[in-house]
Amino acid sequence: MTIGQAYDKYHKILLIIPAIVLLLSLVYLGVFYVKHGDVIHKDVSLTGGTTITIFTSEVTPEQMTSALTKNFQNLEVRSLSDNTGKQTRLIVTVQGDSADFDKAIEEVLGYNLTSENSSKETTTSSLSGGFYKQLIVSVILAFFWMAAVVFLIYAKGGKLKFWTIVLNLLLGFLLGAYQRASNPAVYLIVIGALIILLIYIYIKNSVPSFAVMFCAFADIIMTLAIVDLVGIQLSSAGIVAFLMLIGYSVDTDILLTTRVVQRKKSINQETWEAFKTGMTMTLTAMAAIGTSLIVVYQFGSLLNQVFTILLIGLGFDILNT
Repeated sequence: MTIGQAYDKYHKILLIIPAIVLLLSLVYLGVFYVKHGDVIHKDVSLTGGTTITIFTSEVTPEQMTSALTKNFQNLEVRSLSDNTGKQTRLIVTVQGDSADFDKAIEEVLGYNLTSENSSKETTTSSLSGGFYKQLIVSVILAFFWMAAVVFLIYAKGGKLKFWTIVLNLLLGFLLGAYQRASNPAVYLIVIGALIILLIYIYIKNSVPSFAVMFCAFADIIMTLAIVDLVGIQLSSAGIVAFLMLIGYSVDTDILLTTRVVQRKKSINQETWEAFKTGMTMTLTAMAAIGTSLIVVYQFGSLLNQVFTILLIGLGFDILNT
């Protein structure tokens, strides 16, 4: 029996795997939210705090962490290295407002911090909180506009398409107003009702639109669960990586949908052909991203987080698509 024949016979059983993974991911994120009050670990760029970069190779991250953890909570210490693996910088981050942070570091180093041997970046909690809210709004808008584009392609009825666009524009307006509202609860109720209405329209009038939307949703939820599970503190760049993941997900979903809708063979045969093409696309992207991650990993940049999230998400996208 070939792989294609096996898929043709057992494809319904394969649906159980992503369904179980998605259910477990939702349960884990629910427990995580109850425990932490949010669905992600935020880094200093999203919570506010201070980051000090020290140009030193003498003090290791372990030594700095050991000396500071007694007086400072939510502390993160990491090092940057050159191509030879030698440490060139030490990055110390503390979340929230922590007084005497500079002095504590100077005591560990044994000398004063200056503009020549260090750099300092401070972000207020209000600024970080506002930026975090804007990023979440961007993800929601990208998500629903992605579904709207697919709806315009595959749905029938010009009037229905028109009102769908109007509803998506209204959703964008309400999300923007929500960020500036003094009483956001009212906006949340209206936004929630509008989201439910859009999902209902997609399910009733265009199964492909809902399928693409649901696949992207599953990619995000599963990836988010793994990110939380391994303890990655998401930065603003990490949130942007989820936006990129939506784009990667849509590519293979539209390929699959087009092959099935315009099929000349059976649905399973067209699905199998689309799977082979989609796997080539996704594995090529994963190879490029994985190679980039290996190159930049030792430098400890924000690209590490972006590439890691994309690799996890693309792996789940193969399963969900």
